[in-house]
Amino acid sequence: MPPTHRRAPLLRFLSYVWPHRWLIAGASACGVLKFTLPLIFPLVLKYLTDVLLVPPAARSLHATEATNRWLDNWCAFVLARLPGVGSGAPGRLTVIGASVLLAYAVLGVASYYRSYWAGQAGHRLIFDLRYALYQHIQSMSHSFFDERRSGSIVARFVSDIQLAQNFVGSALTNVWMDGASLGFVVWILFVLEHRLALIALGVIPLYALLIRYFSPRIKAASQSVQEMIEDFSGDLHEKIAAAGAVKAFGREQHEAERFYRTSRGLLDLTMTNVQLSSASQAATTFLTLAAPLIVVWAAGTMILHGTMSVGTMIAFYAYLGSLYLPLQRFSELSVVVSNSLAAMERIFEFFDIHAEVAEAPGAPALARVSGRVEFRDVGFSYASRSNGRPALQRVSLNIAPGETVALVGRSGAGKSTLVSLLPRFYDVTEGAVLVDGIDVRALTLASLRGHIGIVPQDPVLFSGSLRENLLYAKPAATDAELAAAVRAANADGFIAELPEGLLTLIGERGVRLSGGQRQRIAIARAFLKDAPILVLDEATSALDSEAENLIHQALRRLMAGRTTLIIAHRLSTVINAGRIVVLEDGEVREVGPHAELLARGGLYRQLYLEQFRHLQQPPPS
Repeated sequence: MPPTHRRAPLLRFLSYVWPHRWLIAGASACGVLKFTLPLIFPLVLKYLTDVLLVPPAARSLHATEATNRWLDNWCAFVLARLPGVGSGAPGRLTVIGASVLLAYAVLGVASYYRSYWAGQAGHRLIFDLRYALYQHIQSMSHSFFDERRSGSIVARFVSDIQLAQNFVGSALTNVWMDGASLGFVVWILFVLEHRLALIALGVIPLYALLIRYFSPRIKAASQSVQEMIEDFSGDLHEKIAAAGAVKAFGREQHEAERFYRTSRGLLDLTMTNVQLSSASQAATTFLTLAAPLIVVWAAGTMILHGTMSVGTMIAFYAYLGSLYLPLQRFSELSVVVSNSLAAMERIFEFFDIHAEVAEAPGAPALARVSGRVEFRDVGFSYASRSNGRPALQRVSLNIAPGETVALVGRSGAGKSTLVSLLPRFYDVTEGAVLVDGIDVRALTLASLRGHIGIVPQDPVLFSGSLRENLLYAKPAATDAELAAAVRAANADGFIAELPEGLLTLIGERGVRLSGGQRQRIAIARAFLKDAPILVLDEATSALDSEAENLIHQALRRLMAGRTTLIIAHRLSTVINAGRIVVLEDGEVREVGPHAELLARGGLYRQLYLEQFRHLQQPPPS
């Protein structure tokens, strides 16, 4: 499955952000208000220091201070026009205090909506991206899942998408907030004292160098961590699913040691990422703390020479925090962005994989089916196998409606591969598979698979109730249809003994049911689906005789009137099949009924005698 469509991950990610642009815009606007409104306070502080709290006789005006005396005059102008405020200092001081208190209230409201809207946008984005990724993965062919561990797929949905969401919560909202704050601060610093402003801005290239140095390294480290989390998740999922086997073989200590090594590897990679992030933060923190010292030294020199007022220096120093903290946040934001970009690349790596099995444009739906199936010169190779040997070669087989055909052969002969081509779990490499004379590749997948019922060797049941698992085959089934399917599958007896009947919870993968009970639920599903074509992976070899008899009775009822393909593991179960197809190395070696194949003395007879000799019992006649 070669990846296609290589648009930049960030641009593709922003296409999912776009539907939530108004939430992000609102959060950004509130953020700008939250961080720019306090920038007025140093001007008020300058007015208090240089004008309101200083007697007129003590005020001095230096030539260089003329450029920012207008700030003091502007404050006085605004205060003089407020109703109920006189020209005295006490009244103006009261108004200033009340105004600052009101500004703090506005800041509180802005802070609430900034966090709320940014959080809402981020979580909606997670929902949209996860749903789109899930839909895409659902459309993938079986080979996609053959080549990947389930835990590694889950990691893309959890840790990767969460990291990508941080881009919205931090980068998209903070960049406007800090950008507006920086713009205003730089302007006001030049108004207050342009020489000091040039000194203060001299450290900006150093912040840029830090970002340039650390960002690619943090991104690479984050990618390594996410890949390790993927392996860790896959390994953990496997071990939990196989907990019974681990205990049966007494391998708890071995698996604990493996888990320790994997966890230790993840810890080491994570600490490398943490070390880089911490070094970046330490360097920017040093710049943020050290740069104001140079500015204070220069400002003190100006005050001593009488070229700057104390109020101007206080205001300038107050603005330095609003200059350097956004720069520090920009540097720290580069860490978040680097981690997010690494996660985005991993997410869209999955989106770039296209299904090998896809519907043709305008494909018609398969209507009524008689059940005729044909494999015409079929060849197939698994892309994931490096040996290059085809799994099937030149397989031709014509199955009449209602006929039962059994596929037999040694392990790896191609039995399961052949039947997996019928519902298009994979597409043929050569030849064609036809249903009622129509190439299955020309039909919609839903209609094709809707006409095929499958009873697997290991039934797939989901956590939930028996009823929910049965309805998986036909969600709109009535209670009467459910009851009929359960009876036909010989499952009514054990269901009646369950404490909650059909509402009984069966646990993950149906672990609270026996093997025979799970098989009968799978058969009941097939009865509910009522498909004209049936695929049976014969699964009674590991069951006790009573359960096996019940299942065989149910299967005989299920097969009646249906075209049936049986993957046979025990030859004794397919003696009565209409035809038996013997496969070896992906090729058809023999075809015929049981007695005829046995009389030929070929591969079928050899397999038959081997199996019964192994079982130390005489073969049935």
